[in-house]
Amino acid sequence: MKFWWVNHKQTYSAEVRGGYIWSPKMNRNGSKNQTYINLTLTRPGDVVISYAGRLIKAIGLVTAPSLEAKKPSEFGNAGDSWSDTGWEVPIDWELLEQPIRPKDHLELIAPLLPSKNSPLQASGNGNQGCYLASISEALGNLVLSLAKGLNPSFADDIEQHQAELEGDAIEADIQASALDATEKQQLVKSRRGQGLFRANLEKVEPACRVTGVTNKALLIASHIKPWSKCANNEERLDGNNGLLLSPHIDKLFDRGWITFTDAGSLLCAEPTIERALQQWGVELPINVGPFKPKQREYLAYHRSEIYRSAPTSE
Repeated sequence: MKFWWVNHKQTYSAEVRGGYIWSPKMNRNGSKNQTYINLTLTRPGDVVISYAGRLIKAIGLVTAPSLEAKKPSEFGNAGDSWSDTGWEVPIDWELLEQPIRPKDHLELIAPLLPSKNSPLQASGNGNQGCYLASISEALGNLVLSLAKGLNPSFADDIEQHQAELEGDAIEADIQASALDATEKQQLVKSRRGQGLFRANLEKVEPACRVTGVTNKALLIASHIKPWSKCANNEERLDGNNGLLLSPHIDKLFDRGWITFTDAGSLLCAEPTIERALQQWGVELPINVGPFKPKQREYLAYHRSEIYRSAPTSE
């Protein structure tokens, strides 16, 4: 994943409403412009920060590779000086309920700006000569943290969308591979907790460990180590890499808001999650029983990479 910063200027409304960014291929004098070429370097899952009118108003995800495209008609007079052919990148934009004013955070942002093709001037104003700038992970994460402070669920939505895009790419690779049709089908089904993966899981886990529900029709087959993060297809189909969970418990586990120790103690990432569990009738603290050695390998990954807080001692 990479971070990008786009200075829309007068094309903001058209691009955000249309779900894309667009630039000509070169400057009006025919010279190359790296901030135009950058559109061709984006990849699905990259984060794009939208800046216009001195505000960061939206953050989006690249959803598909760049393509050659004609200048959008909705640009109107704004694009009169540009050539009719350029680069377009599809973006899934999320509008911020409260826009971020970079000047208000300049002491944090300024040290992280790129030395070349910076999207902002030292004063905090936009750099008019820069369209799409590559920015560091540190600056990108800073902006995401500022957005999260204003819109608590925003960063989580971005993270989940990125995971979906990553899964889509892996699924496409599987479909294009030399595997036989039956194996491809089972791997794709396993992404959704179905097929051979679920059958293997049900041999290991008979019920939801938290709620005790045994009706399989009411339970979700959830990977412990996410499908998109599995090292190979064997892990994607391994019944030990899963739990049968009630839907509301599955969401907490999938988002990393809860996890389990090897001995079965349920861990909560924050007090709000504890309160939610208690409102659902889950008595805390709770131990759901020890896990088998193979399950513990996957749980170690969940605790270190998915869980949102460092696990406490058992």
